[in-house]
Amino acid sequence: MDYAIETDHLTKKYKDVKAVDDLGIRVPVGKVYGFLGRNGSGKTTTIRMIMDLIKPDTGHVKIFGHEMTRNRSQYLADIGAIIETPGFYENLSAYENLEITSKMFKTEEYRINESLETVGLSDTDTAIGNKPVGKFSLGMKQRLGIANALIHSPRILILDEPTNGLDPAGIIDMRKLIRHLSESMGITIFVSSHLLSEVQQIADYIGIIDQGRLLEEGEIELINSDEQSSLILETDQFKKTAQILEATNFDFQKLPEGFKVFCKREDNVIINKTLVENKINVYNLESVSKTLEERFLGITDTTDFEVIL
Repeated sequence: MDYAIETDHLTKKYKDVKAVDDLGIRVPVGKVYGFLGRNGSGKTTTIRMIMDLIKPDTGHVKIFGHEMTRNRSQYLADIGAIIETPGFYENLSAYENLEITSKMFKTEEYRINESLETVGLSDTDTAIGNKPVGKFSLGMKQRLGIANALIHSPRILILDEPTNGLDPAGIIDMRKLIRHLSESMGITIFVSSHLLSEVQQIADYIGIIDQGRLLEEGEIELINSDEQSSLILETDQFKKTAQILEATNFDFQKLPEGFKVFCKREDNVIINKTLVENKINVYNLESVSKTLEERFLGITDTTDFEVIL
């Protein structure tokens, strides 16, 4: 597999605290990678090292297989980023702000309109064209930030907490835009977030970080695999069902109207067959996979992580 971003033994220490500790991540080309961790886990420090805004104490970063050596400008030309809140000249229009960025990167002027159209802020829209950015909503500013990051046609887009402060409609728009950039334009997108449900809805791969260390990484489908599933079970004989579950060595939890059995999906057939053979009527048999929230809490053994449903 080809990787857009790779870090090896990446470490950054501030006094006696390791903000990032021996971090090794692999971001596949053309995918959305959710970099998931609670506030203060080391996400932004990692991004700053990837962007060469701060130097690691040890370790290195590769972009498309190449370390940043003397050719720093080429390294950074592959990356567009929004770190924290995008800043603009609020008295200027969206086009005028991007014009400044375009001159900095020495890109063709047509890229301004292309970038604005990509994020749904077309300069031909009279409601947007001459409107000062200071009068934009937060969601519009976030989209303008992405347009600004796309102006030089990067192959990687890094977004640090892109849905922070957005209303539900703005979050949905941002989600759609991220998927569009990945699926239609082939851009690798690295999304840092502490919002578990948002990552679950947009990411192809995730890396879970806590206290500067990578705890788990992989395809989101595998992390939420059937091995992490459970069975919601309701029958007409509560006591007898409990005895059978105990006898078959399945871990289970008693619920007000039934049981939650911790098992693989293929075990559902065995449980159902055993109950029927023992003349127990099964009213409900529902397989439920663990959510990313449950998976994260199981990995980090913490409860102060923000869950947005």
